[in-house]
Amino acid sequence: MTCLISILFALIIGQSNYFDIKLKNYLDENLKTFVKYEYQIVKMPKSFTKIEINYEKTFRHSKNYSYVPIEIIDKNNLMSQAFLVVKLKLYKNVLFASKRISKSQDITSEMFITKLKDVSDLSDNLVEATKDISKYRSRVFIKEGTILTEELIEPIPIVKIGDKVVLHSGRNGVDISMEVIARQEGCIGDIISVSNFSSKLYKARIIDKFNLILEE
Repeated sequence: MTCLISILFALIIGQSNYFDIKLKNYLDENLKTFVKYEYQIVKMPKSFTKIEINYEKTFRHSKNYSYVPIEIIDKNNLMSQAFLVVKLKLYKNVLFASKRISKSQDITSEMFITKLKDVSDLSDNLVEATKDISKYRSRVFIKEGTILTEELIEPIPIVKIGDKVVLHSGRNGVDISMEVIARQEGCIGDIISVSNFSSKLYKARIIDKFNLILEE
C-alpha cells in the first residue's frame, strides 16, 4: 500500500513539473512583448491526474493577471475545462522625465531616463524606450519623474501658424495655386485654416510642409 501511494505521489509530482515547463513556454510565447516577467499560480486545481493547456482557446490577460485555458483530467478519467489564474509582474523599459517639460515643447531622448519597471498596473499606452521620440512634442505640461505615455505627446506640426504655404485647387487636371498664410498648425492629413493676403479664409488639407489642397 505504501509503495502504491509513493508511486501515485511521484506521478503527480512528475505531472506537475511537466505542466510547469509547458506553462512557462506558453507564457513565454504570449508575453514576448515584455522584456521579462515573473509569475505565480494563484490556485491549482484541487484534484487531478493530468492537466494540459488548451491551445485552441484564447489566452486572456488583464493588468497583472493572466487566464490560461486548461483541460483537467480527474481520477475517474473525466475531462473538464477551466482557466488557470496566474498573477504577473511584467517588465518593460520605459521613459521617465528627468526634468520639467513645458506644454508644446519639442522632446528629445536627453529629457528622459530609461528604467526597467513593472508595468502590470500601468497604462497600456506607455512609450517604450525603443520609440523614436524626436518627431514629437509634449501635449501637456510634464512633471519631472513622470512616466511617458502616448497621451502626453503629439507629433510636431510640420506647418505652423504664420508659415507661407501654397494652396492648390482645380479640377480635370488643371492646378490652380496661390500663396497663403497658415492660421493654424497641423501635420500631414490635418485640415487647417489658411488665408490669402486679403485675409479671406479657406480650409485646406496638409499634403506636406509646403503644399495644401483646398477642402471644398
